[in-house]
Amino acid sequence: MHRFHRRGWRFRVAAMLGATLSLVTLSAGLVGAQDLNRLGHTLGSADAPVEVIEFLDFGCSQCANFTAQTFGMVEREFLSKGQIRWRSVPFVGGAFRHSAFAAEAAECAAEQGRYFAMHDSLLARQKDWGRVGKPDRVLLDIARSVGADTIRFNDCVRSERTRPRVRAHKAAALALRVYGTPTFLLQRERRVLGAIPTAQFREILRTEVNGTGTPPSGR
Repeated sequence: MHRFHRRGWRFRVAAMLGATLSLVTLSAGLVGAQDLNRLGHTLGSADAPVEVIEFLDFGCSQCANFTAQTFGMVEREFLSKGQIRWRSVPFVGGAFRHSAFAAEAAECAAEQGRYFAMHDSLLARQKDWGRVGKPDRVLLDIARSVGADTIRFNDCVRSERTRPRVRAHKAAALALRVYGTPTFLLQRERRVLGAIPTAQFREILRTEVNGTGTPPSGR
């Protein structure tokens, strides 16, 4: 897991196959239910019994690994069956070059209903946009490849109108003591740290779906 800060963050850590897992109780009232409802982008039924909130940074290699190796299982075994609702919240931890530009680009793609396609491509092409001097052309190419209208996309990027949303995501992450990526909040009460093995993540979700979790309020 990529960590950005350590101060004030206390958790129990269990290492497994090089990954980090932590299930802890979050302090109540850090971020209100309605505030959480306005964050990120969702997949799955609003009536699903379990909610998972993923905090990610587009420059984070472990976030890319999770999407490439594990998220397909999540879609097949849980999202497609209406068992979970997934909320993706991109924020900028400050550790990765051009990550802020990528997050704003994702929000611009979201205006055209292309967030998750853009999300996948940004993670898959981290080296393309993360290592250039200016990422504008690469980000535009990625937006085009996922079917976004490039004129609307360019207008959005140049206007910087998605910047406040990106900042709000970071503020919420810090309020929830999310200092590394990826971090997954289960039922807004427990968290899983890092791109843990697919089999382990499956078992965690099965435990939640089988009734150990309490549905979050304020949906």
